[in-house]
Order: sequence, then structure tokens, then C-alpha cells
Amino acid sequence: MNFQQLQCFIYVAERLNFTKAAEALYLSVPTVTHHIKNLEEELGIQLFYRSSRVVKLTEQGEKFYYNAKDIVLRMQEAKDQFQNNIEHEMIKLRIGCMSEKEFVILEKVLKQIRKKYPFIQPKIIVGDFFSLKNLYENQQLELVICTQGLSKKSLFKEIKQYQSYAVLPLDHPLTNKQSISFNEIENETLITLPPRCMPFEKNNKFQENLTLHEQDHTHIVSEGEGESILLTKCGYGIAILPGFMLVHDEEVKYIPIDQSKNIHYGIYYKSEEEQILFFIKEYQKLIKKEKLF
Repeated sequence: MNFQQLQCFIYVAERLNFTKAAEALYLSVPTVTHHIKNLEEELGIQLFYRSSRVVKLTEQGEKFYYNAKDIVLRMQEAKDQFQNNIEHEMIKLRIGCMSEKEFVILEKVLKQIRKKYPFIQPKIIVGDFFSLKNLYENQQLELVICTQGLSKKSLFKEIKQYQSYAVLPLDHPLTNKQSISFNEIENETLITLPPRCMPFEKNNKFQENLTLHEQDHTHIVSEGEGESILLTKCGYGIAILPGFMLVHDEEVKYIPIDQSKNIHYGIYYKSEEEQILFFIKEYQKLIKKEKLF
């Protein structure tokens, strides 16, 4: 088992597409396939179900995914430690977030951090809810920017509450409304995020409606907010996204969905060190100024 095998596995697991993984790694598809095959033989398990149309993680593959992420992160940290031994006094601040959309705010916060705490070296890790949860619980992250529910045994600073939004193409007849009900879009093709991005909550009527919709109607599960908005612009359906994942785009209309349960968005942290509290304060200040559209 080596770094490139694990990296190939992680890229395929996150994209469920060998071609996209190969492009992201600047490798050929046969090379990625070869690494996955060797890894499966070494582990003695099947990591993926593969057919001409579908690539899916097996149950064992899903379990191994979190181990692989942890191993690769540790390997990278060990490499960074030796490469940066001159900067031995630097303190790492490992930050997890669910979307690159948060980079807009992070850029401004980290500029302030660099001025005030020049000994801090940030590391940004983008992942789905469950991979961030695993890293956080294994002491691999100091901060996680996400929705509430990551950990019951940790500090959580709520930054903002968001509604869920319907993302509509500009020619849709509902774009003139200030808000819409689920009943108004229930017969449409809906584009939603996978459970690993937005975990299912008990007693959340809106999520229950989405689950029922998937059983009876055409339904598309996207890999993130970028794909959701792209498919909407191309006319494939109406995307459903939480407010914190919306990005400014003049080719779509964002309309809040009535009676969708508010999403509690904030920062998980384990320590009340000065630099941690400063980060949270600056992030909160900038989010309050943020305009979604």
C-alpha cells in the first residue's frame, strides 16, 4: 500500500468516476485502475462496484475511505514536517470546511490571522460532513466550519441560521415569487446534495419530503453546489441548496422555501486559545456582512 494507491482510491471514491479522478490527478485512466486493482488485491477486499454505467463504493470501501483519508493526511503532515523543519516554531491551525465557497470568507480571515499571529500556519481541508467529523474526532482538525450536529462533546459557536433555497432557471414561471412552498415544486425534477454533504435529521419535515420525492419522481443527486447550479442552468431541474452554499450567479434565481427547517451553521472548536477565538470572532463578523446575492 503506497501514497499514490491511496490517493487514487480517495479521488475515485469522492467522484465515483475513474475518468474525472484521473484528470484531477493528471494520470491516465488505466494507471488509476491499476492502482485501485493492486490496492484491492493487497487488502483482499472489493472497494468498488463497477459496471459500464455505475461506479459505487462497496460497504467495505466506504469504511476504508475514512481510514485512507486519515492515512494520507498523516503522511502529508509527516512530509510537511520534514520539509519545513526550519519553521519548527510554527503552529498549525487545521481548518475543515464543507465547500470552497467558504474560501471567500476564509481569505479575509486568514489575512487578519497572518498579521496578528505570524507564527500560525493554516491548513485548509475541504470535505463532506462525515469525513470532517472523522478527522475532527481523531484530533486532525482544530476548527470545523459546518452545520450543527458534528459533535456533542465539543464547543460550537453558531454563526448564522440559513434557510433552504430553490435554485431556478431564469425562465421558470416561479421566479417572480418571494418564497415558494414545497408543494409548488414537488412535481419538478429536483437536484439535491448527497447525505454525506447534508446528513438526514430526524423530525425534519422538509428533508422527509425530499426523501419521499426521490421515491416517486425524477430526482438527481449532485456532488456539490457547483454541479447543482450548473445542472439548473442547463435546464435539468430545480436545485435545492442550503443558504450557506449559495454563490452569486446572475443566470439563476434563488428563492427561499417556506417552512424549511432553519440550518444552524457555525464553527466547532475544542480549545479556547487566543488565536482560535480571534478566528471565530473575525469569521462571524464577516459572515454577518455577507450578502448572498
